Amino acid sequence: MSRPYTIMLVAVSLDGKISPRRQPGQTNPIGPELIAPEIMELHNAQRAGVDGIMVGLNCILLDDSRLTLRAGAGTNPTRVVLDGLAEMPPSARILDCSNTPTVVAVTEQAPADRVAELRQRGADIVVAGDNGRFVDLTLLMATLREDFGIKRLIVEGGGMVHRSMIADQLYDELQLIICPFVIGGAESVTPVQRGAFWPGGAVPTFALTDSEVVGDYLYVTYQPREKLRHGP
Repeated sequence: MSRPYTIMLVAVSLDGKISPRRQPGQTNPIGPELIAPEIMELHNAQRAGVDGIMVGLNCILLDDSRLTLRAGAGTNPTRVVLDGLAEMPPSARILDCSNTPTVVAVTEQAPADRVAELRQRGADIVVAGDNGRFVDLTLLMATLREDFGIKRLIVEGGGMVHRSMIADQLYDELQLIICPFVIGGAESVTPVQRGAFWPGGAVPTFALTDSEVVGDYLYVTYQPREKLRHGP
């Protein structure tokens, strides 16, 4: 089954956090203004270099993200949101599909009226699986490649999405931007959330394939060891 070449992209603090835990509408103190301009440009270039960008519903509820290019020339990638029960508010900015498409992945349990609202706003709906809030990621990846032509995909969050993608062995690269600040807090959000359980009890391992110092930041790339051992 074919799927996009898929990259996890996360900015992480020195203590391994990505943000404080917060509620929808609460401002994130770790916003773009805290990040060096050259890192923002690098992030923007990464978005410009893929066909699709994917996040979980919580990223939309917390930040009402558009997931478009912030600056510079380039074509906005197709936006993909995992929203198993179609809980996204119809007012979400990502549903403005005038400049770039939005795909919303739901499950068979998503209420028909909510799905219809999202379609009315212009979203393409993909039904992937029947597990309530949890979209069948393997099925979705194949659909994104075959039906939407997404050959290269970045996944920017959140932590439960990353955990599920890693557990299902759907990442070809893990890219982390190590940032020169500390967030702290036992309840702060980490790049991979939820229980640390893995299929068969095996802990996934990765090999460092690239690193770059950008000012006070470190940009590192890892690939699954199994992928390196067996090839693409």
